[in-house]
Amino acid sequence: MSRVLTKGRTLLALLVLAGALWYLSGLPWTSPGATAPTPVPGVAEVTGPDETVGSPLLTAAAAVLAVSALLLAMLGRAGRYVVFGLVGLIGAGCAGVALAAAGSAPAASVWPTAAAGVLVLALAVCAGAASRHWKASARYERARTAPADPEDDPTAAWDALSRGEDPS
Repeated sequence: MSRVLTKGRTLLALLVLAGALWYLSGLPWTSPGATAPTPVPGVAEVTGPDETVGSPLLTAAAAVLAVSALLLAMLGRAGRYVVFGLVGLIGAGCAGVALAAAGSAPAASVWPTAAAGVLVLALAVCAGAASRHWKASARYERARTAPADPEDDPTAAWDALSRGEDPS
């Protein structure tokens, strides 16, 4: 599985699923003619011209998934496990919210969202297991190591200038 779910493929899959949730968040989540749910205190009411509105919860979930993909590109092993846990919770939450709204929302919004949530959860579990074989980026390791030749050390040249010596 580690060869199938590489870091790049996992990041791409997360970004695609974030885009899918973003699209699904714009679909109508109330049936035409249905009574509006009671407003939640502290949450702004949003209505469209036809009284069908999207889901701000899915928009937020899509944004968090996109940011999680960026974090996975930068973090080490322990950080990746934390991010995969968050991604798994987002997937389970999206599927759960979609299925909870199954009675009042159109099926064209509910079932694709539930499927996307299950896919996000499955990706988090599978990629979390496969990520232990991912290699950490060594891009910045060369900058941390000391140069082989002390004459080529730029910090030594600056120190010599600070002492008043001419390093040339």
